[in-house]
Amino acid sequence: MKKSLAEGTEALQYHETNYIAGPANFTEAAIYSGTLAAAVGLIEHVLTKQSNAMQLILTGGDAEIIATQLAIKPIVDTDLVLRGLAIVVEGRL
Repeated sequence: MKKSLAEGTEALQYHETNYIAGPANFTEAAIYSGTLAAAVGLIEHVLTKQSNAMQLILTGGDAEIIATQLAIKPIVDTDLVLRGLAIVVEGRL
């Protein structure tokens, strides 16, 4: 989302910098906070629509950052996808 916003809007700058989540007083921090809030909101919205209890697993580079903002405690495994690919490559699946 951050890259799309920066690349699709000519005047906005984008850097891989983490800011404090919350109200921002400059554009880069607003992009960071807004995209983080959108991701958290989507995850929590989807979880509220589930009829049965689920355990959320987050993976990827921003998993730990997103996890700190969620109302629930997820399992954070930043390398889950890479370990799965390694299993496939090794032929163990």
